[in-house]
Amino acid sequence: MRADSLVDAAKCQNVSQSSQLEWLDTNGTGAYAMGTVAGLRTRRYHGLLNAPQSPGLPTSVWLSALEDTLQIEGYKYELSAHRYPGIITPRGYELLNEFRLCPYPSWLYRIGEATLARELMLIDGLPAVLVRYCCSENAELDVRPFVAGRQHHGLVKAGQQKPWTVDIREDILTLRKEEAALFFRSDAQDFTSAPDWYYNFEYDVDRNRGLDHQEDLWTPGVFRFSLRADTWAYLICGLEDLGPIDPMQLLRWMAAKELRFPAPRGIENRLENAAEHFIFEQKGRHSVIAGYPWFSDWGRDTFISLPGLFLARNRINDAARTIENFLSLRRDGLIPNRITDDGSTPEYNSVDATLWLYIAVWQWLESGGSSVEFQDRFFKPLSEMLMTMARGTIFAIQCDEGDGLLNAGLPETQLTWMDAKVDGMAVTPRFGKAVEINALWYNALRLMSEWSRDRGDPEALNTFGSMANRAIAGFTQSFWNTDEHCLFDVVRPGHADRCIRPNQLFALSLPYPLVIRSKGESILQVVERELVTPMGLRTLARGETGYRGRFEGGVYERDYAYHQGTVWPWLFGPYGRACLRVRTDVASEKLRLRGLLDGILTQLDSGCLGQLAEVYDGDEPQREGGTPAQAWSVAEILWLLKKELAF
Repeated sequence: MRADSLVDAAKCQNVSQSSQLEWLDTNGTGAYAMGTVAGLRTRRYHGLLNAPQSPGLPTSVWLSALEDTLQIEGYKYELSAHRYPGIITPRGYELLNEFRLCPYPSWLYRIGEATLARELMLIDGLPAVLVRYCCSENAELDVRPFVAGRQHHGLVKAGQQKPWTVDIREDILTLRKEEAALFFRSDAQDFTSAPDWYYNFEYDVDRNRGLDHQEDLWTPGVFRFSLRADTWAYLICGLEDLGPIDPMQLLRWMAAKELRFPAPRGIENRLENAAEHFIFEQKGRHSVIAGYPWFSDWGRDTFISLPGLFLARNRINDAARTIENFLSLRRDGLIPNRITDDGSTPEYNSVDATLWLYIAVWQWLESGGSSVEFQDRFFKPLSEMLMTMARGTIFAIQCDEGDGLLNAGLPETQLTWMDAKVDGMAVTPRFGKAVEINALWYNALRLMSEWSRDRGDPEALNTFGSMANRAIAGFTQSFWNTDEHCLFDVVRPGHADRCIRPNQLFALSLPYPLVIRSKGESILQVVERELVTPMGLRTLARGETGYRGRFEGGVYERDYAYHQGTVWPWLFGPYGRACLRVRTDVASEKLRLRGLLDGILTQLDSGCLGQLAEVYDGDEPQREGGTPAQAWSVAEILWLLKKELAF
């Protein structure tokens, strides 16, 4: 497998392949740029500058695309690509000789004996994108920007927006509309103002996902560059005016990018680069983007991902700031399930986001986190949240005094990670006592008792220790499925869910297992027989009622399949840890597991290059779906390789 994502001329010029290979760039503050190797936009989210207008506002697509036309010795060569109804034009990918991902996306075009290099990167820490061009011969280059100016979940139609105004002064072009502004700086020879609309751009992926897929885009005119052979020219578009551009500043911005995304020397380095894209800091708020392009920061995803994204890469302090960020938002004993991207109140409809926080804090301490900081800043809120959940809080979350287990949810709620909902009803109803929720509950109680002992707090030690003892006794009595020799998925009065799902793995994979080794081996054999695939683990066994082997179709069809057989790569994490805790021949298991990961690691060279997708089909061939770049997919595989499977 290559050390870097490089796409050769044959693939670049085959539009059916290069239009399905995506690239991603980020700036460390939550902004992103995304597109395809071919230059053909296939999603509404594809854009060169996607960022909130200001922190706390929704992400918007500002600069949607650039249309580049090169002129050498009187001949014109169009380098971009757009899909309109029934046609792709221009077809610049036919001249594309090479694409590279690291440290930022770059394209190399071959025009006869000449070459043109184009590089694109978001500027770290700034809401701006830098595009550079270099031709091997003297040439003229026309660059036409297309502007969207809409939230990244929507689309634009001509006549539905107020018009942009165009202001040209010396080396700065300013576009304004209502309270928004875009600033272009470049070393172009001139700019020709020619405001106009282009109609009916089509996005294939949106069409296939059952969404509206046509958009109109506005252009202010054309930049004209006189390129000198082997000399770089630049264009910057930003939500702020960066002022006159010093050539040395360009080099400093590029050097900063190269420092964040160094040339990878192998698979682990590629995953580390992938991980870096999900971490962001925005005006003191440290957090994680759950997945690109359409997720914001989610509590559950953040703390499942935290070990791989931060701790595997020695980002101990950044991990602490992320923990602190979510603790500062706690309410009713819970941390947010989702921090909204529109500035509204965070959502708290999750029982496991809070419980995953305890596992992440434990891993942070194990990885060198400060025990003093933990005792001073984390112990008290962690203690209070657990007691609040035990007494009872929102969404019917409460400890059952009879068996010590945590009950959560109602028929109409979806509080676990299997949270798809259609027409107001949970597709995978798991209200009651879910197996992984109670594995997490027991572990949180046991961890709090250990931390209370370290603190010298005998009262808390006794309280949490007693609660943990009741919980494991209740778990042992309630969850064993004697017919299938594994664990029930959910129990509640008069009901025990016998569906074979991967959630039972958490009874084995967390710091404090809940079953003895012999039962653990039986669980693993059931999971391996029914759920394990080369791309991850199925969410439901193929023989079960409701199984769906394809993640495809419109919104409803995909939601119904989301946790009903669809494969999730992140589940390799708990599966791998469970195997290493249960099986005694650890060296042999490590070799087997590393071999098993070969399938998912090949995906770094498909889909979104250098990334791992959210989900894959349950049935072969296992096509990718969901977000093309998912934090916990990357994080769990990286943590396994660096920390669990290393020799």
